[in-house]
Amino acid sequence: MTAAELMQALARRDAQILARVGEIYGADEAALAPACERLFVALHRYADVFSGDQPVVVVRAPGRVNLIGEHTDYNGLPVMPMAITRDVLVVAGAAADARVQVTNIDRNYADRSFALARHIPPFSTGDWCNYIKSATQGLIDLWDRADDLHGVNMVISGTVPLASGLSSSAAFTIAAALALLATHRRTLAPLLFAETMAHSDHYVGMASGGMDQAASVLGLAGKALKIDFHPLRVQPVALPHDTLIVVCHSRVRAAKAGNARDEYNRRVVECRIATALLHAAAPARAATAPVLLSEWLARDTRGFDDALQQIQAHLHPGGYTLAEIAHALQLAPDTVLRTLCITKAGLQYGAPAQGFKLLERARHVISEARRVEQSFTLLQAMPAEAAVQFGALMNASHESCRADYEISCAELDELVLLAREAGAAGARLTGAGFGGCTVNLLRAGAAPDFMRFMNERYYEPRELARAGDNQFEFAPATGAGIIFA
Repeated sequence: MTAAELMQALARRDAQILARVGEIYGADEAALAPACERLFVALHRYADVFSGDQPVVVVRAPGRVNLIGEHTDYNGLPVMPMAITRDVLVVAGAAADARVQVTNIDRNYADRSFALARHIPPFSTGDWCNYIKSATQGLIDLWDRADDLHGVNMVISGTVPLASGLSSSAAFTIAAALALLATHRRTLAPLLFAETMAHSDHYVGMASGGMDQAASVLGLAGKALKIDFHPLRVQPVALPHDTLIVVCHSRVRAAKAGNARDEYNRRVVECRIATALLHAAAPARAATAPVLLSEWLARDTRGFDDALQQIQAHLHPGGYTLAEIAHALQLAPDTVLRTLCITKAGLQYGAPAQGFKLLERARHVISEARRVEQSFTLLQAMPAEAAVQFGALMNASHESCRADYEISCAELDELVLLAREAGAAGARLTGAGFGGCTVNLLRAGAAPDFMRFMNERYYEPRELARAGDNQFEFAPATGAGIIFA
């Protein structure tokens, strides 16, 4: 259908169109009306900027909230997120030339245009359209060519709060990639699609591990996902009976393409160095040196308890200097920098002022992976006390994120404490950290009182109560896909 035809169908409330929108956003009028209005606005922008007479596709990709398993994915260890109803929607059509042209409904984001090529240079660091470029480059890398591709015109409409830890970046990337695929009448198997998009994240300088992309692509309505890596595997699991999820935004921005990137990447480096020192410290059970903590766990330990004992025995608390690491590994400092302190995006990280904190980082990752496995086992069995037990694991996760991984901040810690005071069974930061959101497990029906309490104790004293997009009640949502084609 053309953009004009879709707008007309929405205006006359065509039954088939409404049914399709209802499948994604909910069939009740409270969900259906704003979804249709948002779609109409995006189509109208497309008609104004490009053409109302051009056939278009409409695709979407959701954000995600991670329930437990923070900073474990890039270590090859499991996570447990769920897709959310907030998403990025794209109206797209084929262009007459070989350029991608993008306009955003949010006018805070300037229009962008770039040429398709085998290697696409990025815009300046932090530019919102680099996520569109990363999607494009990821597909071109997969296909190993760009000369048979036509340009694409896109209108972007996003509802995932930016820099919030709810993965607006992955939603942007995946929605743009879906638009490119759909306008070229191509498809990718879901697992391959998720892995391709995870790899493309390195384009924006992030050494991420694949959770965000897998959750967005593979999300299932009504289910959280236990995601394992190398190879990518997904197992759905229900949340505890009679519970719901509320997310609270700290209003502290944690832009992964900006200020939080270096802190995030430095922890990737610290985990890699810790892996090397742990492997070198004891008689190895494997000839090949592990790169990831997941490989060390599998090859050189007898499981989580043994791994945690080895971490305590072979690593010391506090910072390591580069010279100390080089001595332990019998390598030159320059070799350590070139082999262990560089990300897949080519960014190099030397020792910070306080040194590399290896024991603390490794202890968090291994204990957090164990909490994911414990959570999955618990939720599969679903005993009567599942909510209390899962909440306790969430609480322990936050403490580990705060003390050992040092990715929390004063505002997140305050939100967590207030949430528990308000009755949350579990409360923790979610996402990369350094700001963003907390995720809270509540009993069914408790959301209004909980939100009122958080508003009075956190948002009103900061004069944020009228800012909007502070608190969200989420149910597990369906993953990315085509709405109309």
